[in-house]
Amino acid sequence: MKKTTTLTKLLIAGIAFSTSLFLSDQAHAATPDDNKTAVEKLISESSQKLTQLKTVKLKSVEQTNETTDQLSYIGMKIQKTQTAIEQLEDIQTVGTVTESAKEKGTPTLTLDFASVVVPKGEVSTPLDEKKERLAELNQQQKELQTTIKELSKEQSDLTDQENQLSKKIDQAKQQQAEQNKQIDTRSAVIAAAKTHLGKPYVYGAAGPDAFDCSGLVQVAFASIGRSLGRTTVDQETAGTTIAVSEAQAGDLVFWGSHGGTYHVGISTGDGSYIHAPVPGDVVQIATVASYSPDFAVRVL
Repeated sequence: MKKTTTLTKLLIAGIAFSTSLFLSDQAHAATPDDNKTAVEKLISESSQKLTQLKTVKLKSVEQTNETTDQLSYIGMKIQKTQTAIEQLEDIQTVGTVTESAKEKGTPTLTLDFASVVVPKGEVSTPLDEKKERLAELNQQQKELQTTIKELSKEQSDLTDQENQLSKKIDQAKQQQAEQNKQIDTRSAVIAAAKTHLGKPYVYGAAGPDAFDCSGLVQVAFASIGRSLGRTTVDQETAGTTIAVSEAQAGDLVFWGSHGGTYHVGISTGDGSYIHAPVPGDVVQIATVASYSPDFAVRVL
């Protein structure tokens, strides 16, 4: 029984330790491109660990039931042994009184020892052997009670870990839902910008038939209910500055220095962007390699 309990503790400790390390690792996953994968991994591995915890808990509960049955059986044995001891003590007392009366010549009653009821299955043994057996049974009873307390504590620990993991999984699923919503929003911005491909560049225009660079950005974001400033300088302050290499679909890419930008496009997240280039040209998709921006801004 002790060996099984120790094994259960080791399983609990192992799962808890690996879970804490895993959750800690995920908390430091800061690269935007890895966020979606990190959350999916968190959900998958945490779900596996939750299954492991439930399996260990089930085994612990089964072990508790088995130990409780053993404790009940020991209790019955203790009662029978105590009864046998009491009967033997009564016999011994009567025998002592009889012998004393004989020595004094006092009339005595005859005791029929065959009438003494001995518990079924028990062998009539000397009193000291019965008392020794009772001591052994009492010790076994204490050990089983201790084991049940340990198992109860283990199950409590397992429940705490289950709750912690379940909470982490719920949080990760909420984050996943937000990511999916964000992906849909980014896709909507790109889709809105693409509807204007081929329309001419006109300085100061913001659709519906012509655009300048910041006008195209303003209209694309307005399609998802996001209001941005009208100029590139306004738009560069609409979010957090990031490296061009980190730009995802829906991020803005700028040319020029902060506070003095002169051109803007919408990243498609694959090393390309949509923009309205210059007078005489049309809204189109270009690559970072052909015309590289100076920095990017994460708006969504």
